Amino acid sequence: MTEDAPLTPQEEDQALAAEMALGLLDGDDLTAATARMADDAEFARTVRDWHERLAGMAENLTPVMAPARARHAIRERLGHASPPLANDPTERRAWWRGPMGAFGGLLGAAALAFLFIMPGQDLTPQPGFQAQLQVQDSQMRVAARLTGREIEIAMEGGTPPADRDLEIWWIKPDGSAPISIGLVPRDGNMRMTLPEGLDPAEDVKIALSDEPLGGSPTGQATGPVVAISDLTRS
Repeated sequence: MTEDAPLTPQEEDQALAAEMALGLLDGDDLTAATARMADDAEFARTVRDWHERLAGMAENLTPVMAPARARHAIRERLGHASPPLANDPTERRAWWRGPMGAFGGLLGAAALAFLFIMPGQDLTPQPGFQAQLQVQDSQMRVAARLTGREIEIAMEGGTPPADRDLEIWWIKPDGSAPISIGLVPRDGNMRMTLPEGLDPAEDVKIALSDEPLGGSPTGQATGPVVAISDLTRS
């Protein structure tokens, strides 16, 4: 197959499943792919396979959400973010839009996660905002503390089951869909800068959901919400 040959249906499915596992789909594309997972068992298995690949690659890492600029760069590499009229619509898609390109995106996501891990940080309370989350019917306790746009997340008690992860969600007061800001580290803590558009305030809520290893494969909470708390001034 030459570089400019069209993708086969199987390759199209692989690319779509990889994009879904990476959380790159949104709007109508995400709705259509989620509906297909419910109706197409083979496609759902393909999404799970990609999700397990990413989880395996990041086995020794604490996944976090990369900054918006880095996520946009990944989307550009997969051909889902480019200036208007930047591409000729009559041209065939390049090889990097296929499964190998999506797999390269997985490697990039794992590398970005590693770069933004800061092990051993001290979570001494500082002026700003905080949220304390107690997981229902469990010893698991999670602390979130913010100074400016820097957020620190720490597991302060208990640990998730070996085959599950706790995912952190930012809930705006405007009723819009919750936004994932990463996974709770199983030990220690993580620190990151909030993505653009997420502004600390007392009417914001922080929630935890119980998800498969590596987090939600759809970009939306798929497991039960096990804890929720308002941001309060510290």
